Amino acid sequence: MTRLRADILLLVAALIWGFAFVAQKDALLYIGPLTFVAGRFFLSFIVTLPLALRERQNAARDKIEKCNIAKLLFALCAVFTGGVILQQTGLATTSVTNAGFLTGLYVVFVPLICFVLFRQKIPAVIIPAVALCVTGTYMLSGGGYGFGWGDVQVLLCAVFFALHVVLVGRLMARSKSPLQISCLQYGAVTLAALCGVFAFESPTLSGLQGALPALLYAGIASGGIAYTLQMVAQQYAPPSDTAVILSSESVFAAIGGYILLNERISATGMAGCALIIVAILMVELAPLIRRSKFTPQV
Repeated sequence: MTRLRADILLLVAALIWGFAFVAQKDALLYIGPLTFVAGRFFLSFIVTLPLALRERQNAARDKIEKCNIAKLLFALCAVFTGGVILQQTGLATTSVTNAGFLTGLYVVFVPLICFVLFRQKIPAVIIPAVALCVTGTYMLSGGGYGFGWGDVQVLLCAVFFALHVVLVGRLMARSKSPLQISCLQYGAVTLAALCGVFAFESPTLSGLQGALPALLYAGIASGGIAYTLQMVAQQYAPPSDTAVILSSESVFAAIGGYILLNERISATGMAGCALIIVAILMVELAPLIRRSKFTPQV
């Protein structure tokens, strides 16, 4: 596969993930957030399961059984579950545009979490990036007046997703089984959300039928297809391409909200979105630029 084709696959994955915010928002017209999370990730589990079994077969007894990583797996499933539930419940009272850009802030939170948990040095670029994020979020919320509980939940979900990224890095250093681990976390989210459904929600058959298109899109396209596209493409695309292209997920979320849900954003909000994108790209690209700068040319 050529680099161009890999970049196109990454762009398709970002587009699928961006428009998944629209599906998540639309589903709330018919079913509760926990019901949607349970249905969505059950479908993702089913789609990913054959790939996980194939990976296990090719690995001839996967390393998951040979490594003491039970605590890491439990923590991974816990933070992923917390992140997706917070995002879905937050979408009930915030816009797709806000949710897309606020979720993208997980990129900035990752080095901060690494510093707090593991005392890793914070890159110099983080300070201006955080300043841009704070300013961009303030502008996106309309000067603070439009920043509701749903936005707070999505912002917290970005922290959970940042923790998820950190844990994935540590887990993959011990077990090279991305598809199996992904399948396990999908199953964990499904079980946790189902417990919440039985406790707090009462889904109806008509509601599930109304939400079925959104469930199919989020569960199969976003959870199964887009993830697989990313896995394939990143074997051929350099990290610099991946960082820039996947950060467009938040832009596609805003486009989807504009086209499909008639969401509108003020000029100030658009400027805030731009600042958030700049901050995300700064954090993603700074290490790559630094490495290329100090790499001797042959």
